[in-house]
Order: sequence, then structure tokens, then C-alpha cells
Amino acid sequence: MTVAPGEKGIGGIGIGGGEGGGKQDVELGDNNRNGYSTEKKMNGEKHVEEKKEKDEDEEEEEETQGSSEVFEVIMKHVGSFGKWQWRMFFITSFCGVFTAFHNLAAVFLAANPEHWCHVAALDGVNTDYDLRNVSIPWNQDTDGEGKYSKCTYYDRDWPRLVASGVLNGSTPPDLPMNQSTAVCNEWQYDHSIYETTVVEEWDLVCDNKYLMSTVQSTFMAGVLTGAVVLSELSDKYGRRTISLLSAVGILVSSVAVTFVRHYELFITLRFFVAAFGSGLFLPNFVLLMEVVGPEARTIMGMMYQAFFSVGFMLLPGIAYFVRDWRNLELCISVPTVVLLLYYWLLPESPRWLMQQGRHEEGIEILAKAAKVNGGKLPEKEELERLMNKITVSLEPDQKIAQEMEDSAVSASFFEKIVNFFKSIVTLLSTKNMRRRCLIIFFAWFVVSMVYYGLTFSGGNIDASVYLMVFMSGLVEIPSYLLVCWTLKKFGRRLNLCVLFIICGAACLLILAVPKEQVWLNLTLATIGKFFNSSAFGVAYIYSAELVPTGVRNISVGTSSMCARIGSALAPFIVDLLGDVHYAVPSTVFGLLSVAAGLLALLLPETGNSRLPETVEEVEAMPR
Repeated sequence: MTVAPGEKGIGGIGIGGGEGGGKQDVELGDNNRNGYSTEKKMNGEKHVEEKKEKDEDEEEEEETQGSSEVFEVIMKHVGSFGKWQWRMFFITSFCGVFTAFHNLAAVFLAANPEHWCHVAALDGVNTDYDLRNVSIPWNQDTDGEGKYSKCTYYDRDWPRLVASGVLNGSTPPDLPMNQSTAVCNEWQYDHSIYETTVVEEWDLVCDNKYLMSTVQSTFMAGVLTGAVVLSELSDKYGRRTISLLSAVGILVSSVAVTFVRHYELFITLRFFVAAFGSGLFLPNFVLLMEVVGPEARTIMGMMYQAFFSVGFMLLPGIAYFVRDWRNLELCISVPTVVLLLYYWLLPESPRWLMQQGRHEEGIEILAKAAKVNGGKLPEKEELERLMNKITVSLEPDQKIAQEMEDSAVSASFFEKIVNFFKSIVTLLSTKNMRRRCLIIFFAWFVVSMVYYGLTFSGGNIDASVYLMVFMSGLVEIPSYLLVCWTLKKFGRRLNLCVLFIICGAACLLILAVPKEQVWLNLTLATIGKFFNSSAFGVAYIYSAELVPTGVRNISVGTSSMCARIGSALAPFIVDLLGDVHYAVPSTVFGLLSVAAGLLALLLPETGNSRLPETVEEVEAMPR
């Protein structure tokens, strides 16, 4: 995780690096490194000579440092894991509560209540028995469970039967059950669980059932669009600017969803809710990673998802008490007004400001951070020298960026698509790169599909959807804590393999458990979700470490795209294959998870290795 997401599944930056998932964490020396000695003046010629030699060595080493390393040196003085960083953690990550609300709201907004054909001619008939006994066929499902038909009714001469009075009384009349059937045009819905849903409002059932699954699929398309478009804009206009824009966008579009009267407008506005949610969650994550030191990136990167999990758990509680879909949408949308506080609370990334040459603004933010942390900025002359070094080191990058921007302006949309696929070809053009990328792309596809698939599958195993969603959110936080420990203990490859296989085994076991054993099936699904969430976090970190710096952004971005494809397919697997047999979706999820786990064994271990800088370095490795 450290995703996204859910993006889950955040694309575009690696936890272990600086800008854009760049170089690996830089080891800083003691407090006297790079000429920042605070020791008292040394006495004696020997000490002076030793200090002079040390300063010369450090100055020579500093000449080879890029802007990222120089910024890390400044952060060492400011404090890279102090009170200010924790303050930034809470400010940036609490938006996860609201993105979780909307990411998972379709579970309740587009819930599929029990339904059957509405026979208009029977509306005025008063009986003591259930009229479905004579009007709706009784069908046996593939899993052996009998239910009233959802899409057909007996094609009788209902006006004549009503007029004859044969339907009146306390017992159903003896009518032939081999009567021909007709397809429904109207439906009646059971309101024992939900007052209203979008499925009932627009009759997204039977031949239109795919439109129910499309509700979540189009939302995931919005998540992908926001990750691609708004994350790119955040590189150009700043993290804070795009976060503020997205906060306003998600508030307006989500409230507007409440008042729509047409299905097409509903999914369109939900698309924008998703895009702005992604545009808020991703830049905030990047901003956080840019202001913490190497020692804090793993823990804060993993725990960034904690607020998403909190929203995950709160949503079913809200939905339990608010069972009308419009009121529920309003209840989860109006509180997002609190995100407007970002205008006063959220600073711009000082690292981004310095990259843009806005040194004074960056230093002003760092001075406030140093005050909170009890640190101190370097002396004025040293600070100016470092600022100059950042400027010099960024000049080639700025020139390249300007050339790319000029090229992008003149390039057509078709040319941009072609260039994107050329970059993908580069990723897959050599043996080791091809193996690494295809396996990690598949891992992202599977982990995201299973993540959302297990969350949506409560109806297939007859579990309470409210309890299922709550339990899915509850297990996420301990799963992140588990990964923080196991990553250090066992590395990336073994972690990813074992987590996927345990998740897959739990899903496959559902096939052997009768549908009536609801609690056992719920337990297995929850175990699968626990290990799936852990695998999500490992896959994200792993994907940034497997590829060289020059193509890391495109690799992580493509991984995120694969994740969105997987999550978009999840509701179709749950809804459509679940009609075949209750355990078919979980079996699909289990087989794919086991396959992803076994393929992970073909990847190299990267936990204690330096990040590769070139494709040639990758190809020189054993795998």
C-alpha cells in the first residue's frame, strides 16, 4: 500500500528515494560533515591539520552530490524525523478517511437487494399468502439454493384471474406450474436491508446487471486518470496547489452526486470524485515523502494508509444507520469540507520549491520546521553555498524538462500515446528487465483485484456486508505493522511470495466450505484480506527497487495502471461469476494469488542492495 490507491496503489514515486522515486536513501555522516562543524576551535597544529584534511575530503565528496543529497544534508540540520514531520504526517494523511469513503461507497450505494418481477395486474389483490408463490417461478441455483426468479414471471392471464376472485383467500390457488414465463420489465425490491440503492432507482438488474458493476469500474478509471493527470500537474504546479484544487473538486463533485437523476450523470460525477480523490491522496503522499528522512520513509510510507483504513471501518457504521443511497452519499460528502483547511495547514514541499528555484520560500518553510524540531538551519554562508549547488545541479535537469515540456506542447495526443508505449517497450526490451517488470506488473494486477474483490464479496458468502467491510478495514492496520517487521527480517522476495500464497490458500479454502458456514467463510475471507493488504505494501516498495532510476517513474506508473485494471475487473468477477457459484470469485482470486506468489520467486532480492541506476546494471545481475 503506501498506495494508493487506492488507490489503493499510488503510482509515480518510490519510497526509498528522493524525487520521483530516485536514488536510494543517502547515508549521512556525523554532525560535522560537509563543513558544518560546531566544535570549538581546536588547539594545536596537529588538530588543525586533521580538521583541514577532513574538510577537504568532505568538500571533495560534496562536489559529487546532487540536489537530492544536498537537501538531505540540510534536513539533517533541520531534523528529518521530528515533531514537524509527525505534524506533516497527520496533516497529509487524514485525507485518507474521505478517499476511503468514496472508494468503497459503491458497496452500499450500488448494493443489489433481493428483487423479483413486478406484475402490475396484481397490485390491488389482498391475500394472506405471498403472491410470488403463484406469479414467480422457483429456481434452483447452481450452488443448490432455491430462490424466486429474479428476471422472469409466469405469463398468465392475470386480469382474468384477478376478476374471477380465484386469487383471494388465505391459501394460494392450485395453478399449473408448467406455465410459460415472460421476461420482466419492472421489478419489486426487498427493503429489509436497504431503503434505496442506485440499483433499484435505475433497475440495474438482469440484462442490465453489468451496469451495476460498471459503477465501480468507472470509478477506478477515474482513480487512474487522476493519478496520471493530476500527479503530473503536481510536478509542474506544486503539491499544495493540486491538493487544494482536488480538495475543492472532491467536495463539489461528491455533493453533486447526491442530486443526480440519471445513471450516466451519476457515473460521470463519480468518475470526477475518483479523479480528485487520487489527485489529493497522491500529491499529499509525495509531499510527505519529500520532507522526511530516509529512516522515516518506510514507517511513514506504510502508515500513511492508516487513515484510509479508519475510513474503511467508519463507512459501514455510517451506512448501517443511513440506508438511503442519496442520504448516505451526502453524509460522506459534506464532511470533506474539512479538507479546505489545507489552505491554512498544508505547506508546499520545500524540496519541490528548491527544485523550482524558489529558494527563499523553501528556506522559510524549513526554518519553521527547524524551530518545531529544535534544530537549526546551517549558517548563512554555508546555506547560500548549498543553494548555489542545488541550482547548478538542477540546471541540466531543468533544461531537459523544458525541452520535454516544449515537445509535449507540440505533440499530439496520439504521439503521446505512442511515446508512452515506446517507454513500455524500453522496459521490456532486455531479459532481466522484462522478467522483473512483467512479474511485478502481474503482482500489482492481482493484489488490487483481490483487495477490492474480497471487500465486495460479502453477498456471495451470505455474510453481512456491513461486518465484511468493517473487518476488511480492521485487519489492514496490523497488516502494515507486520510488513514493517517482516521486510527487515526476511526481505522483499520471500515476503511477497509467502504473503501471496497464504492469501491465495485462504481464498481457495472457501470452495471447500459450505455456504451455510457463514462465519467460517467470513474468517477465511478476512485472513485473505489481511495477507493481501500486506502483499500490497511489499509490491509497492519492491516495484520501485527493481528498475533503474531512468525508467523508475514509468515502471511504477505502469504498475499502478495494472492495479487499476485489476480493481476495475473485480466487481464484474464478484457480480457476474458469483451468480454461477458463490465460490467461483474467491477461487479465481486464490489461483491468481498463488500464481503471483510463485512468480515472485523469480525476482531478485533488493532489500540490502543499492538501487540500480542503468539498464546495463540490471542486465549485469544474475536475474
